[in-house]
Amino acid sequence: MKAHDVAPYWGLRAREDPGADVALRASIFASRMPERAFYFGRTAAGLHGLPLPPRFAGETGLHVGVPSGARRVDALGVIPHHVRIAPNDVVTHRLLRVTSVERTWCDLATSGLSLAELVAAGDRALWHRAPRTTAARLQDCMRRYEGRRGARLMRAAFDMLSDAADSPPESEVRVAIVMAGFPPPLANSEIRLRNGETMQPDLSWPQYKVAIDYEGDHHRVGREQWNSDIRRFRAFNDESWRIYRATADDYRAPHKILLWLARNLPAASTTARARA
Repeated sequence: MKAHDVAPYWGLRAREDPGADVALRASIFASRMPERAFYFGRTAAGLHGLPLPPRFAGETGLHVGVPSGARRVDALGVIPHHVRIAPNDVVTHRLLRVTSVERTWCDLATSGLSLAELVAAGDRALWHRAPRTTAARLQDCMRRYEGRRGARLMRAAFDMLSDAADSPPESEVRVAIVMAGFPPPLANSEIRLRNGETMQPDLSWPQYKVAIDYEGDHHRVGREQWNSDIRRFRAFNDESWRIYRATADDYRAPHKILLWLARNLPAASTTARARA
């Protein structure tokens, strides 16, 4: 073995340590994968580009499944699974055998994700700018999954999915709002004022003229963006809109957002106000 080579798996060499790069690890191990095997669970999610919680960011083990009754793949660095699975739930993605996007999302319901995290993964699968699947295909896969562990969580998450959410934090805040008892907001819906000014806030309730908008650093440090924001927010204030300008901290811990909604959203129920 050359001095700069590494062996991430027995009998397999690589020019550098792939670390937690799931696509690189999966590609290296693929030559040892028997035909019966496929990438599964969180590994499949990483290969399909579905977001996972930060606590899994350093995971280096590959989740590898085989159909129930088949001999599983036992190897250093592999987390083996026996899986009840239909043949059409396994696809070839970038030359790798992996569970389909729909089946992967269903399996994430048993992979340690919370409701909000599962919604974030589903939102990305449906994201209108680059969809990985459709709601109809997700629902069809869910029917085949019915009765298994995680089915209840999956159904709850499916009812909250949106193809308009632009990031996992945005999805998770939306779930926190709904779970607190507030009416579901629209995600990234364009709002146009009488004077022609427009805004596309992360979350909004147009019927109540209430919105939540994330303020990234570019809003603060870019002079042109800063001036544009001031002009637009003044215009929205003139038409009686109430807008919460959220920070990254607000999205990580949305309690302040919930308190603000309890005071500013006319539709807030007594239960929601009490929870906030």
